[in-house]
Amino acid sequence: MVIARTFEGWEARIRSRGVGRFFSAAFLGFWLCGWAAGEVFVLGVLVTGAWTLLTGQPLHPSMPKVEGVAALPVGGFLLLWLTLWTFGGWAAGQTFLRALWGEDRIIARTDGLRVIRRAGPFHRTLNLPRDQLRRLYRTPGQRSLQRNLMVDTTQGARQLTDLATPQELDQLETELTRELGLRPSTTVELPAGWEEITAPEGGTALVESPAKRRRHSLIVSTITTVLFFATLGLASGGHFIPATILAGLAVLFGWGAVRLLFGRHEWRWSGNGLRLDWRFRGQVRTVFEGVSLELGVSADSDNDDWHELDVFATPPPECGLATKGRRRKTIAKTLRDPTVPRRLGEWLAQRSGLPLNDRTTAAAIGVNVEEMRRKLEASGRLGAFIARLLPPTPPKR
Repeated sequence: MVIARTFEGWEARIRSRGVGRFFSAAFLGFWLCGWAAGEVFVLGVLVTGAWTLLTGQPLHPSMPKVEGVAALPVGGFLLLWLTLWTFGGWAAGQTFLRALWGEDRIIARTDGLRVIRRAGPFHRTLNLPRDQLRRLYRTPGQRSLQRNLMVDTTQGARQLTDLATPQELDQLETELTRELGLRPSTTVELPAGWEEITAPEGGTALVESPAKRRRHSLIVSTITTVLFFATLGLASGGHFIPATILAGLAVLFGWGAVRLLFGRHEWRWSGNGLRLDWRFRGQVRTVFEGVSLELGVSADSDNDDWHELDVFATPPPECGLATKGRRRKTIAKTLRDPTVPRRLGEWLAQRSGLPLNDRTTAAAIGVNVEEMRRKLEASGRLGAFIARLLPPTPPKR
């Protein structure tokens, strides 16, 4: 990483490094060869089919003649497949170029932040005005390793770099915070899609946006209508078994649409915790009561990071590991971007007075790793061997 002052302002350059990137680039290069072969083959099939439909004759006498009506469904499917395949190849190509010739330029100027992300000959520029910047934070790049430096803005989260080492991230976060003059905000705003309302019984409550619920209700109602008419069509044709199955699905989707139209969940707070109420046509019942707010991150089977805000019925444990066996309710859950769960957690912590236990920070992840390492080392030889394979603990800042 190179840091310097230029005529634009403070600037940092981070390039892709390390031997491991060559292995991933080799795999992607092999995959891209197969991608190119598939792209050319399907494109050739579509061009040949289009030529046959327009002229009535195949491109070559050895090629079969394609009938127009029969070819339309096949051609439509191949066109859709080719579109998705092309986007997948473009994304893999960008990752391949980033692994070998990636570079991020982060420029802190008087009017804001400029980020130039380069992948070989291609580059993308992101300009962020100073008045939109809130704070810097990190997200995991590989399982529990904090490798992505993000900036939280009023328009959502933006990635600054994923090429820096943990030590470089420490320096980047410190110097960028100083150059931009970022300070912890004393006011917390609700993220888009959530609203604070006045409850009929008095007091306020946090609910999902009515507009969002109406959109979901419209989608579910449309599916219900399609299933209803499909059921009528099958029943009129004498196909009663599939008609019964579709009728059951239509009833389930219809009930879901009714719940979205006339019901809602409400989060309410008092001096000793949070309470989740379910309101349906004026009737209210309590679903869950919690005393602890926690922001966590987990990886699914595809190694994608899910950030979620949970409220637990019991206080957090003394050690950093765990949530198993504790009753909880998820308030919000998002893929990769923690902005919505974090803002909701800060807003609810400010309103309810409950502390927010953030398990996504480098320090919290370090505590988890060290606790897991100690448990593995104490379990025997196999555990001690596995403990040596765990990622190193991020240095204390």
